[in-house]
Amino acid sequence: MTGPASTPSAPAARPWSITVRLLLGLALCLLLVELLLQAFIPELAAAPLWGGVLRLVAVLPLFAWCAGRALAPLRLLEDELHAGEAGSAPRPVPAELQPLSDAVHGVLAHQRAATEQQRRFLADASHQLRTPFAVLRTQLQGAMSGQLEVKDTLPKMLATVDRSSELVRQLLSLAKVEQLVAQAHWQEVDLDTVAQAVCLEFGPLLARKRLDFSFESVPVRLTTDPWMLGELLRNLLSNAIHHAPRGSALGMVVRVLPDQAELLIWDNGGGIDAAVMDRLFEPFQSAAGGTGIGLGLSICRQIAESMQAQVQLFNRVQDDRVVGVDAVVRWNLAPAGAGGLHA
Repeated sequence: MTGPASTPSAPAARPWSITVRLLLGLALCLLLVELLLQAFIPELAAAPLWGGVLRLVAVLPLFAWCAGRALAPLRLLEDELHAGEAGSAPRPVPAELQPLSDAVHGVLAHQRAATEQQRRFLADASHQLRTPFAVLRTQLQGAMSGQLEVKDTLPKMLATVDRSSELVRQLLSLAKVEQLVAQAHWQEVDLDTVAQAVCLEFGPLLARKRLDFSFESVPVRLTTDPWMLGELLRNLLSNAIHHAPRGSALGMVVRVLPDQAELLIWDNGGGIDAAVMDRLFEPFQSAAGGTGIGLGLSICRQIAESMQAQVQLFNRVQDDRVVGVDAVVRWNLAPAGAGGLHA
């Protein structure tokens, strides 16, 4: 939300006006003291020693008063900032301090938003961590008391442990991504090489679900962290495998467009409701009826943004029917001779 627009007749803000006030106040004090000394005690005013002492003694209190008046806008700004912190309505500040006030309020608003976002994330993470352990405890108690069949309960307990392990892994991955982004130690990485390595990692899972997997690639070099690029591909491919029906087709394509490099991971899943598609990139959000944790795509977006890339999901439509989902990451290619990304 922005403040009211300034009227055309409002004077332009001058950051130096407080300094001008101080200089004018000092000049007026010196002039006033000189006139008073010459009018009432000209003999002492003419004496080199006593004249200087009298001028100094007279000027100091006057200048202190003038300085207080000149610096009054700063006290108004201080009061206005304290009022903002307390949640009360902000007070008007002088025009020359309005840019500073707006900048400080912008920083404070950004910090408050970041703090609130972190608070919500920690609350969601705490809930996500507590829930599997509560379920595991209930399953274990039921098996021990004989209310649940052990042979039926153990696979469910294993699934609960696997879900908890995946949540912890994703939380650690998110923390590592934030650390690497802060360090910003980038290097040139071959996208096609990383993509091939990730596909080999998922070979057993692809075979277990009997997925017909295809891979196409061309050489593309990116400036990023190799682990982060691999984590981006792992999360997108894992998400596609999770939603692909058993025995269906799935693929990864690395290609170069006229001004972009593109990574495409496609599946033949049931598609995503358009109303929730963008929300899936927020922490702990999953599609309706989904069993995922909801951190993988959030990690993907954070990694993509660190590389000035875009990651999006699209429903693939054929004959007016959704036949799958495409996960697309695009990097802008640098002009010839420039640094950055290149094919």
